[in-house]
Amino acid sequence: MLEKILIINTGGTIGMVNDDPNDSNSPLRPATNWNEIAKEHPILQKYKTDYYQFKKLIDSSNMNPQIWIDIAKVIEKNYDNYRGFVILHGTDTMAFSASGVSFMLKNLNKPIIFTGSQVPLNFSRSDALQNLITSIEIAGNEIYGVPLVPEVCIFFRDTLLRGNRARKIDARNYFGFSSPNYLPLGEVGAEISIFQERVLPISNEKFYVDAVADNSILVIELFPGLKPKYLKALIDSSTDLKGIILRTFGNGNAPTEKEFLDVLEYISKKDIIIINITQCITGSVKMGLYETSALLSKVGLISGHDMTPETAITKLMYLLGKNLPKNEIQKLMELNLIGEQSNN
Repeated sequence: MLEKILIINTGGTIGMVNDDPNDSNSPLRPATNWNEIAKEHPILQKYKTDYYQFKKLIDSSNMNPQIWIDIAKVIEKNYDNYRGFVILHGTDTMAFSASGVSFMLKNLNKPIIFTGSQVPLNFSRSDALQNLITSIEIAGNEIYGVPLVPEVCIFFRDTLLRGNRARKIDARNYFGFSSPNYLPLGEVGAEISIFQERVLPISNEKFYVDAVADNSILVIELFPGLKPKYLKALIDSSTDLKGIILRTFGNGNAPTEKEFLDVLEYISKKDIIIINITQCITGSVKMGLYETSALLSKVGLISGHDMTPETAITKLMYLLGKNLPKNEIQKLMELNLIGEQSNN
């Protein structure tokens, strides 16, 4: 039985240490190795872990699809040697990365747990130690008496979330992440409780990685008074644009003025895929519920249903990376592939 967990450090607050270990007020810098992270916390040394650190640690604001591909390939290379994986990541774009990687890892039968912290590990009252220890135990599953969760997840504070359902909701609070349209996969108190009825079933097919992504997309948020001519000018200047995530009002509604609808139809006829997602924190796009959204269907928009913005973006990037025909991508965007949206 595999007993070790691989910790993959991509960067972020959780892996920062003081430049002078004897001065807690000295500037922060990335740790050079696992020992530097763990030496002040003997409890970490009881866990059977190996450690992989990216050569260049990444501030999560600099995250991009190529790094998601790199993460997926590290997991692929080490998949058969470890019981599970913990990925240390900055919090600002963790939901994007967890979602992006979730589409690349096929037929998972092991936990992939993203975690981070709002405060570095060696600070007083830090959230980092609890997040790291619990992530290791969830990744280790049966070794630590935890049911198997064969998914890409985010663990933060006391909650285990499906990675492609999660969002960062607070810049400083230790309850930094939420899953607006799907219940948590697990909760942690004195014990780790996994709600197995919410967890994706284990795959009996062979694991493989489909590490592709094409970021030739835009995200456009509607607001009252948006001038359609600006939207058209933006599209005309973006010669390699392949997709748009359009963040609309309420259940997927938008202005019904002819000029605006004409611009959307113009974009759609340029073979650019337009995905309609709501600006609301919770809820779903329901195209056709009102006239304003029914008209969007007629000019070529596709419903993003209840996907988070992070997931709509990363799913579209992944599908564009597969070089599929436009109609096939449109069809797949509306299908629930790996738990990223409610069944439709």
